[in-house]
Order: sequence, then C-alpha cells, then structure tokens
Amino acid sequence: MRKLAFGLILCLLLSGCGGSPAEEPTEAQGPPVQVIGPEEDWREVYVKFLEDLCEEERAVLNVDRPDYDPNLHPAQVGSLSQEYFLYDLDWDGVPELVLRFGWDSWDTRFYTVRDGEVTEVGREENRYISFFTSPDRPGIIVRDTPKGPVFVYRLTLEDGELRQGEYLYETDMEKQFSDLTFRMEDVVPGAEYIRSCRTMADWPEHTPLTLPIDDYGREETAVETDPERDGAARPLILAALESGAPFCAVSGDGWGGDAGRTTMAEYSQPGGITEHAEKPLVPRRRAWVDLNGDGQRECVLYVEHDTGDYIQSGYFVIFSEQAGTVYAYCLNYTSRMDVTVDGVFFDPWYLEEGIDGGAWRVSFRENLCYQYTAAFDASAPLVEWELLN
Repeated sequence: MRKLAFGLILCLLLSGCGGSPAEEPTEAQGPPVQVIGPEEDWREVYVKFLEDLCEEERAVLNVDRPDYDPNLHPAQVGSLSQEYFLYDLDWDGVPELVLRFGWDSWDTRFYTVRDGEVTEVGREENRYISFFTSPDRPGIIVRDTPKGPVFVYRLTLEDGELRQGEYLYETDMEKQFSDLTFRMEDVVPGAEYIRSCRTMADWPEHTPLTLPIDDYGREETAVETDPERDGAARPLILAALESGAPFCAVSGDGWGGDAGRTTMAEYSQPGGITEHAEKPLVPRRRAWVDLNGDGQRECVLYVEHDTGDYIQSGYFVIFSEQAGTVYAYCLNYTSRMDVTVDGVFFDPWYLEEGIDGGAWRVSFRENLCYQYTAAFDASAPLVEWELLN
C-alpha cells in the first residue's frame, strides 16, 4: 500500500549544487509534519480565525458599501490576505499559521494558538522570501532572493516570539550578483519547499479555504480501486463531459475557472475556464486516475486554446464525483505538465532547473481545492492518455 500524507509540506523538490552551509546539521531529527489526532481543537480555532478574516475582507471587497471610494479601493484590496500555510515551528505538535498579506509588500504574519485563541507571534516584511521545512531542528528555513543574490536563514519560535538566526548561506557579492547555481539541498539537506494556498475560494464568493487545516498532519492509506464506487462515478462524469449534464466548476489554484454551476459547452467558451480566449477551448486528451487515494478515480481532462487563438496555453480540469454531484477543478497554465499514475502533477522543466513547485498533488472537497508539494518519483509511470481532438 502506498501512503498519501495530506498537508502542505510533504516532499523534496530541489536538486543540484550550491554554496556551503553555515551550520552543520545536528543529529536531532524531527518530522516537518506531525500526525495530530482529530480531537485536538486547534483546527476549530484556526477555522474560526479564517472565517472571521474572510468576513472582514468580504466587506472591503464590497463595492456597494456606503463608504466605498473608487480611489482608495485598489490599495485596500491590494493589502488583503493572499495565501497561507501551516507549519510546526517549535515541534510542539500544534502547527503555526503563516499568512501572507498584500501583492506588493508581502507582509507575512505568523500566528499560533494560545489558550484557545489565535495570537500573532511575529512578522516578516519581505516580498522576495519563500519557505522550506527545517528537517534537522525546530524552526523554518527562509530563502530571500532579492532579484539576484540569495540569502538563507532560519526562523524559530522561542519564548513565544519569532526570532531570526544567523545566515546559513549568503551570496558572495564580491564574486557574483546573480546566484544561479544555488540549490537549497546543499545548504540544508532534506529541506522541502512549502507551497502556500489561497485564503479564500471564489465560488461561492469569498469562501474561506479551510481544507488545508482539515488535512494537516493526517496520513491516509491509499486503497485499491473500488469497482462499485468507481463504476458508479464514471457515468456521471462522462455525462458531464459528453452529454451536457451540469457540474460545479471551481478554480483549483485561484487563477481562474470559477464558473459555478455550468455545462461543458458553456465552460469551454471564453469566460468559462478562462477569460483570456477569443475562441472556445478544445479538449485534447483525458486520463482516469485516483488523485486522492480513496479508491475512486477522477478524470483529468486537458484542454487548450484553439490554434487560431492569440494565446496558446493548456489547462487541466479535474472532474470528481462526490455524493452524486460532479465537481470540476481547473488548474491553469499547464502546457508543459504531466501526471503520474500515483496522482502527482509535475513540470519536467521545473524539476530539471531546480525551480520551486515542480511536483505537487491536489486535495479537494466540494468547492474547495488546493495544491501541495509532493515527492517526485521518476520511475512512476505516466497516466495513459486517451486522445480526443
């Protein structure tokens, strides 16, 4: 049986060469994600926090409010929350919530749960940072890439406050400015890229995307395909794909595809999967694969722009049957990507170049869907595609 660990920080991503680490790894080893029982109430606290935050931000987004000012509105919207992830900085079994605000300043705030309440423990105000797991000791690894050079340091949670440690890696500015040879695995072996998810889903409008909180730290065993469940789901999915049956379409990554209740004919039109099209999108191929290991296969449909369109790009649309309803999750700009039989999506060029986000899985439930980092197994077979047009 293969194991699927649902969370946001689950796999190795980077490879290659780089500078020498400033600190040698210790013998202490700790899991980046600890399995936590469902009885713990920190999930409820974080869910309530996100629900309240989305309620506040929904009011800001409302252009019909009495105090709406078109001159101030862009700046107000630009400072709202964008994405978040969960990570246990101090290895106490309860993850911290790391929430990023604003498209320009990237104000990153760290929260934890104390006495049943969400408490802010520190901030990082830096636009060019990304996060990695700290496999050898408590904390989280930060990579700062301000347009060329690279700086790496560890943040820790000590005495209830966020603290920055010494630099683990610094680009030698006397020798180079654009640090193209840097690879995180040479600085912190075993560090894994942490992929964030958006704070709100767009259908229904401004819904808090709390599924990562439910998934965090829970390990599930992938089961064999259940012929009865799988056989019941396939006709409903095919009816949506081929016979005009309605389905619920939502974005899987926040970059488009939130059409709500629709049909395939409507969804393929400009404004369905994407607004950036002049002609209807064309289904090219599809494959059946169990993406979440529950014994029931989903249909991954690949569609792309018409050859005469001014944009040439592709999209994955995942069709999933849940309790008699078909949901479609749109993953945008996937022209180079493929899928393994284990349900891992990957971009070969990203993997070859050591770029963050090269391999990932999806977790979904009704109108909620997000991506999380996944280990890439080069020996895993690719899915068998059925060509359509």
